[in-house]
Amino acid sequence: MAKDPERARTTILDAADRLLRRGGGGTVDEVAREARCAKGLVHYHFKTKAGLLAAVATRLGERRRTRWTEAFQAPNPDAAIKRSWALLVAETRDGTIRAWTALLAQREGVTDRAVSLELSSFSTAIADAADRLLKELGLAPTVPSEELGLLLAGVVHGMGLQIESGMEPQRLQGAYAAAWLGVLSLTQPVAV
Repeated sequence: MAKDPERARTTILDAADRLLRRGGGGTVDEVAREARCAKGLVHYHFKTKAGLLAAVATRLGERRRTRWTEAFQAPNPDAAIKRSWALLVAETRDGTIRAWTALLAQREGVTDRAVSLELSSFSTAIADAADRLLKELGLAPTVPSEELGLLLAGVVHGMGLQIESGMEPQRLQGAYAAAWLGVLSLTQPVAV
């Protein structure tokens, strides 16, 4: 492993992320083997397994928010919905949903706090993106933006879990579109 501490830290995070995406990553030993470093180096950088998983959750959450925000920055609302659906399917295929589910299952304080913070940040990012889309349509939500974000984050995670558990994405695509129709039912025209 390289002598550069930041590079070593990144290599360890990458290894833990890969293991979580494949459905593994249960021990510090497994992460150290995947990173091709000593177990002590993992502890040096992250102190505990919970600290390591919290760092993975933070990094994964940041990347997800960036990708989802970009997906919603489309030329029109229809394109944004299609791009966000494609991203959901991609996150299932690349193991992001599997990794996120494994992190959600952690019940240790440090990891749990990091995951909760990232869930909240994801909901806020989705709410902000949805607000922008609705404004383009001349609509405003009739429910608080926070609630809209929670609804959409729940749709994203729930559908991701269904695809992860074996349901064909084509069977869910219409339901995803219907969820957006539900969002539209929670809007009203912006007063001019």
